Amino acid sequence: MEPDLGFPVYRGAGPPGGLTAAFTGYQGRHLGALDATRIFLALNHLAAFGTYVTGACRGVDAFVGQSLYMLRPLARHVVVVPADRSRVDVWWVDATGVPLPGVEVIEMPEGTTYRDRNHELLVDADVLFGWPTWPENDPRSARSGSWQTIRLAKSLSKSVFVKTLRES
Repeated sequence: MEPDLGFPVYRGAGPPGGLTAAFTGYQGRHLGALDATRIFLALNHLAAFGTYVTGACRGVDAFVGQSLYMLRPLARHVVVVPADRSRVDVWWVDATGVPLPGVEVIEMPEGTTYRDRNHELLVDADVLFGWPTWPENDPRSARSGSWQTIRLAKSLSKSVFVKTLRES
């Protein structure tokens, strides 16, 4: 029996490689080993998309970006950096500060918000995969950027798959 990865498991060729997948999730300082394992398993079982878009913050953004860069080195990787860099985890550069091959960096202009960044994640996305910490109706999700991105994706008629990291 296969584990519940929280998303459909794609077999074979999957969708065409030209599709774009965006990702959102928990921005805490430390992503626990169990959560990291679950997310990595889900990423490893996704079909090969042509482009992967992540949001540049610590937590899920950085973990997903690094993992997909390793799992899908021939894909296009896009990192959308928010204007507020206080939560950014710069994983996409080498030791000299040069962006890794295959990584495109979009820096949001001064004065833009996380909502603007979240919208930019979705501009070219066909699908959004999300790992918010708590269910949407949990009071701890009241100001969740992950849920904001998920709601925005739904309003833009994107395909959305969500797996919460914690239950209420």
